Amino acid sequence: MGEKYLAERFESLWRECANGQAPDESVWQQLQQHYQEPHRHYHTLAHLAQCLEQLDAAKAAINEFNVTEMAIWFHDVIYRYGAGDNETLSAEFFRERAAPQMPAAFVERVCAFIVATQHTGKADDIGTAFMVDIDLSGFGLPWEDYLADSDALREEAPAISDEHYYQGKLRFLSELQRWPSLFQTEHFRDCLEPTAQANIARYSDSLREKGFGQDTSRQA
Repeated sequence: MGEKYLAERFESLWRECANGQAPDESVWQQLQQHYQEPHRHYHTLAHLAQCLEQLDAAKAAINEFNVTEMAIWFHDVIYRYGAGDNETLSAEFFRERAAPQMPAAFVERVCAFIVATQHTGKADDIGTAFMVDIDLSGFGLPWEDYLADSDALREEAPAISDEHYYQGKLRFLSELQRWPSLFQTEHFRDCLEPTAQANIARYSDSLREKGFGQDTSRQA
């Protein structure tokens, strides 16, 4: 998905959700600027495109399609490694720009979907479950793509030592392995769960082989 396609798709969605009103031209420019910030290597327009591909593939199963797509566009608009408020700030970024043009109930639903990508536990409902599954869908990519994503995530934390970073990464992956399943919807469990679990196990094993995994304290 090229930037021209993404820009046109975003404007079309905005118009549909805003009763035909076009977004202020600065909205797309601001999205681009944020997702192209120099400290980003994973949380980029490419991540958005990958999420949109998964959204389109699951379209028949998703009831709140426009809510989900709008949340995808904004869910990582604010991103700093290790910050605990990225999602809430991203939701507020969307709210400030959408509130003058879109129904309040729609805006708040999108914000709830964005905040759900904090991945703090079971989703509140099937709508947010699809949103969090889409955000986690990269775990179910082919191994080389999953590895490339993992390397890109590592590049977003250059100030963190390998020891600290990979210890935390391994704890996070170990926590995911304790979940009944990575994905919460039947669609994504059927399509991606086996590959995702294999990727997590393989990557975790590779970290242990490199000597990580001895520290049991948890990294946020």
